[in-house]
Amino acid sequence: MLPHWFKEYLSFHRAERIALLCLVVLLASLSGYNIYQRIYWRQDWNQLRVQYGAQILKFKQQTESIQASSEAPQPWLPKKAELFEFDPNTLDSAGWVRLGFSPKQSAAILKYRSAGAIFRKPEDVKKLFVVDDEKYTELAPFIRIEDIPNAQSTNNQYSNFQPKEKPTPIVINIELNAADTTELMKLKGIGPSYAKRIVKYRELLGGYRFKEQLLEVYGMDSTRYLAIKENLLVDTTFRERINVNTADFKTLLRHPYLNKNQVSAIINYRKQHGEFRSMEGLKKIHLINEDSYSKIAPYLKLK
Repeated sequence: MLPHWFKEYLSFHRAERIALLCLVVLLASLSGYNIYQRIYWRQDWNQLRVQYGAQILKFKQQTESIQASSEAPQPWLPKKAELFEFDPNTLDSAGWVRLGFSPKQSAAILKYRSAGAIFRKPEDVKKLFVVDDEKYTELAPFIRIEDIPNAQSTNNQYSNFQPKEKPTPIVINIELNAADTTELMKLKGIGPSYAKRIVKYRELLGGYRFKEQLLEVYGMDSTRYLAIKENLLVDTTFRERINVNTADFKTLLRHPYLNKNQVSAIINYRKQHGEFRSMEGLKKIHLINEDSYSKIAPYLKLK
């Protein structure tokens, strides 16, 4: 009779029995498939060898040929370095290869030289990263460097050089009340958008009275204004005035210096008291203070 511990060792849980059964089925399937291939596919493999044997043989030969060529010595590499006298400042790529460097190393040396490097003494060759101490010891007896002009003589070529004088900037003057957008764009910092805004605000005002009114243009800051201030002129004879006694509500409201309430007060005053006999009469309207009056009065007329 088997010991109790041995029975427990050989016993399996339900899940373990299912897994074991699946493993047995899988192994049996693989074995059966292998046997099936050996018995029933042998003829098919023989047919494939007959049909594609020539191509397979050709591919194998090409593969072996490529492998053999990659292992063959490269014709452009000298079997042994050829030592001869040379100037590292003028030696071409073929010459560096003759000295035992690979084409890639030779190209790196020429690139280093084209970047402006000059070999002034034999020891400078050691600066090349492809030249170690052993290689330099081998090359040193054959390095011959021709005389190179020093920096002083090179600089003398430019001793008479005279820098070109910067052209004197053209000073332009723009008359604010006559200039169109094309002329305004000649001013520093004034592009198409600002030029259109300046002209539009001029039309709403009836003309500029002084330069500082440009600061009332949308987007105009003090930095931009100060940059063009000295190039501006103002001719006040171009100013258009609004007849305060005949203008309707809409015409008066278009002016930037009048708001809706002030315009309504002017219209109501005319209805109650008749036409304004003097511009000072505007001060009788409580909505128009001294500051408002000083700004709007120059743009109004009585007749």
